[in-house]
Amino acid sequence: MKTLRHLVLAALAGAVLAAPLAAQQQRPDTEFCAKMRAKDPGGVCSPKGEYVTADTVYLPDGRIIKRSTGGQ
Repeated sequence: MKTLRHLVLAALAGAVLAAPLAAQQQRPDTEFCAKMRAKDPGGVCSPKGEYVTADTVYLPDGRIIKRSTGGQ
């Protein structure tokens, strides 16, 4: 019975410690992303610092990539 209790407590402790690790990674909100969001709302800032919308990827170096064609 004690072994079962220890196993349950260990599993609960592991779940509590793993919860923050499973949380979504925080996205950086750079000045570039804020500027692009003002022009084209609805996108997200990627971990690489790119601003990504449903159909376009805005790169910090000024390039714009259309996601449907891959062209610039």
